[in-house]
Amino acid sequence: MRSFIYFYKKLKMKNFILASITAVLMVACGTTKEIKEDQSLLNGNWELASASFSKDLTKDFKEGLPTLTFDSAENLAVYGYDGCNRINGRAVLKKNNEIVFPQQFISTMMACNKVKDSEYTKMLISSTNYELKNNVLVLKSAEGELKFHKVALNGNWYLDKIYVGRIKAADLYPYKKPFIRIDINQPTFTGNSACNTISGQLLMYQNTMQFNHISSTKMFCEGVNEKVFTDALDKVTHFKLEGTRLILLEKDKKLMELVQQYE
Repeated sequence: MRSFIYFYKKLKMKNFILASITAVLMVACGTTKEIKEDQSLLNGNWELASASFSKDLTKDFKEGLPTLTFDSAENLAVYGYDGCNRINGRAVLKKNNEIVFPQQFISTMMACNKVKDSEYTKMLISSTNYELKNNVLVLKSAEGELKFHKVALNGNWYLDKIYVGRIKAADLYPYKKPFIRIDINQPTFTGNSACNTISGQLLMYQNTMQFNHISSTKMFCEGVNEKVFTDALDKVTHFKLEGTRLILLEKDKKLMELVQQYE
């Protein structure tokens, strides 16, 4: 009888230990998964949109705006451009949206005149927290904030400026803005001319872009200058992406500027 009781207690203790280990492993796996998901959300290219130390980014970074690229497949490698030099290192994500950057990035050694690259890297390294919403990344530190826009062609692009005569886009389209929807994995595009649904073939290579075989539904909308928009699309040969702003060009001549909006 005593042997049975001893065996029972030993078995019960063994089950308790196994259950405890399983619980710890489940918590650990859950934590790892949470961090991994956060890392993947940061993946991609980000361009500096504002910084606490700068009132005019274009003036303070005449050689080009700083950029960051995160890659979770490489243990959250982070590399980019500080406005003067190429930088690279690794970041670490923690709970409660905490982020840790290396105390010093590996960097090229170019010298740039009147560029606030050191102010940028100092604030980047000191960042302790991040916020991510609608493809906008904000890095926070005791010194201030760095705000980045994700550089991506996918999404809806709404007309903001059109360079046809001296007429403003707001005057041409006072009620509804034309837009195009781009998915770089598809050789087509869709959109709206402020009246009719449009679609066609989208050809892209490096910085070239063409909107071919544009078709449209046949609704009638009085006073809507939709042909101005579709004619401009038909002339596009190149594009330039600046954060959440897409500039469409005919060679080096600006045709339109569009801004990205998220659903």
